[in-house]
Amino acid sequence: MVVAERKNLIPVKVLISNSFIHLELFENTDGYLFLSSDSSKPVGTVYYATTPSLFCMFLEDQISLQVLFDKSPSLFVELNNENKTVLYSRKDIEIELKCGDKTIKQLTENSPMEIWQ
Repeated sequence: MVVAERKNLIPVKVLISNSFIHLELFENTDGYLFLSSDSSKPVGTVYYATTPSLFCMFLEDQISLQVLFDKSPSLFVELNNENKTVLYSRKDIEIELKCGDKTIKQLTENSPMEIWQ
């Protein structure tokens, strides 16, 4: 079972950080990939797992951020806001990401994403 709890995640790279969205890539000690992004419903930062193939589809502009999240293998996601941190079962809550309808190209139009090795 893949659970996205931020206390167990190691930061890898901030992918996008602007006035609209903050999207960051993490990994855990087992090498699984995780993302954090802003959510608009409920408001906060959500941490969720991804797979290399889904992540590549997003980076290649084939899917939107919301589709990337919706296809996450996470059974549980952590949602963090200024008041509390909660672990939710994905079956019990609908999460809508900020700018979730946008692809990576649309999210980085005004500030291109830095490519890293």
